[in-house]
Amino acid sequence: MRSLIAKYGCGRVYNKHGNIWMPTPSETEKNSVLSIDTRNMLQEHVGEQGIGAQDIERISGRLAHAHRTLIAKSENGLDAEFACLNLAREMPQVLHEIEAVAAELRKFRDIILIGIGGSSLGTKAIRHALQHGNEEPAGPRLYFVENIDPYHMHHLLSQLDPGHTALLCISKSGGTIETVVQYLILRDWLKKKLGAEKAHRQQWLVTDPKSGWLRHLARQDNITSLPIPPQVGGRYSVLTAVGLLPLAAIGVDVGLLLRGAAHTAARCQNENLDTNPALEMAALYYLLDVVRHKRISVMMPYVNRLRLFVDWYCQLWAESLGKWSTARPDVPAAGTLPVRAMGAVDQHSQLQMYLESRHDKMFTFIELTQWEHDLPIPLEASEREFFPYLQGKSLTDVIHAEFLATRGVITDTGHPNMTLLLPALNAYTMGQLIELYQRVTIYTGLLYGINPLDQPSVEKGKKLAIEYLWK
Repeated sequence: MRSLIAKYGCGRVYNKHGNIWMPTPSETEKNSVLSIDTRNMLQEHVGEQGIGAQDIERISGRLAHAHRTLIAKSENGLDAEFACLNLAREMPQVLHEIEAVAAELRKFRDIILIGIGGSSLGTKAIRHALQHGNEEPAGPRLYFVENIDPYHMHHLLSQLDPGHTALLCISKSGGTIETVVQYLILRDWLKKKLGAEKAHRQQWLVTDPKSGWLRHLARQDNITSLPIPPQVGGRYSVLTAVGLLPLAAIGVDVGLLLRGAAHTAARCQNENLDTNPALEMAALYYLLDVVRHKRISVMMPYVNRLRLFVDWYCQLWAESLGKWSTARPDVPAAGTLPVRAMGAVDQHSQLQMYLESRHDKMFTFIELTQWEHDLPIPLEASEREFFPYLQGKSLTDVIHAEFLATRGVITDTGHPNMTLLLPALNAYTMGQLIELYQRVTIYTGLLYGINPLDQPSVEKGKKLAIEYLWK
């Protein structure tokens, strides 16, 4: 199997039985199908720390129930409880409205996106993944205002020309305190520099269609706005106007992004682990926690452009799954801790800990199998004796070797790991990744017996911050 994955990597999924499942993409997208290698999560490859067939068999009924629950709660389009899983099918119907607003934003040199957490992380991840590749966004520069850092705000305003700057404020609730205060400051900045009437024409909102302060503001001041489907929570909202609008404004093919998500959704329509990669991944992540006590889940891409995708994943995973489980008394505390790592950089900072510390970790690697650009390594004759293994090699050869070496020592040390292989880095593959992890997260929450859509402790912190402001 190892020779197959090296030779044919693209477009195959290796499941717990070592079988190959080949999806059938369209002609234009057939070279952009991600594959998933889960073999190193299993005992036969990683030893006693991995998952055995008997472990999966013991929860077969629960897996089937999780799948049936997901399907049932996804019925009824954008009105479904799990409406976030219907976005790939539903959002193309309103893309013309999003593109029309994006065309207005595109008239400006700079766009300030005011939002935090789910209102910005997905957009940042996709922008960062695509900005240096074949789909380099064209159009305005996109700035993110997230954390309430006075220095950052002052520095940003000192760089921008208000006459060429659009404000795009995004908040599902319309009352996220960090977003509210920064929007108020930036709106005031525009008014003072341009006057109220012109400032008004340089503001756009994305929020709940009916309630909240931003929706009230949109009605009161007649500010152009786009809705977030009420059943779609912030961290699951990148495939709504939350992400599609700013990404379209900077030139990303958001239609292709949605088609990629639709491709993953189509792969996950039955409860057979052989053909449902999201359910298989959820089963393995869950079992490695509750059966093998792997409390830390490390994601390590060997692609710089996926660094911010890991940030998006960390919020999705932590906020969705880090909860007390009342439905599963045998697993009172749900969720594993997501950890960011970057290959090959963190081989020089974290790898020592991974190799010689507790066996409480699992790993997800991401590798790009086809790079758009490569650079040969030039060796002078006098240098060949020092680095003979670099003769005839390129940068992609080196990073591939680094990946194989790190995965190899992680596996040899007994740490379960899986690998996501991307044949390209484009809007289509990013759509697949986003949809995949949204489904994996929801499946995993159902296995834990918790609600993967709420965040009760985060809400407690928001209320307490407001109490402090009253003092």
